[in-house]
Amino acid sequence: MTTTHTSPATSEHARRGHEGRAEDGGRARDRRGLAGRALRTLAGLLAVVASLLVVGAQPAAAHPPTGSVYVWASDVRVRSCQSTSCSLATDEVLTRVRVQAYCQVDNGAAGRVTDGLYTNTYWVQVITPGRTLGWISAVYVSGGSNNSPVPGAPVDGPSDPTIDCEYI
Repeated sequence: MTTTHTSPATSEHARRGHEGRAEDGGRARDRRGLAGRALRTLAGLLAVVASLLVVGAQPAAAHPPTGSVYVWASDVRVRSCQSTSCSLATDEVLTRVRVQAYCQVDNGAAGRVTDGLYTNTYWVQVITPGRTLGWISAVYVSGGSNNSPVPGAPVDGPSDPTIDCEYI
């Protein structure tokens, strides 16, 4: 039979070490709890930011789309304003597709587009299938007459102050 002898200093050191580990374990658990709460808070904040980014990714508009129009032509360019001299809002082109329409305006002689027998001074604000907000000439939208608004989108003009296109 062997007996092990420990000095009072050694047993005190062992005891403190054991208590220290217990204390540290408690602090470690507290830190893990704080870290877990912090991670949950961070995850919640990230979810909010992500939802804002998704909302921010949507096109800016004063009101939701109020209708839809059918683009009968091929390779119709979407502009940043109501004229063929305006820059393109996107590289996307519209070909025989139905798109959401916000409104339309008569841009007079400055906005006139003629294609064969068709001519129109109205421009329709649309959102493309690729989610870009922009303008197309009403000459490429089905259902209208020359130099007249097209069916499917409200007209922004002095006769109805409740219609307000989002000018971009």
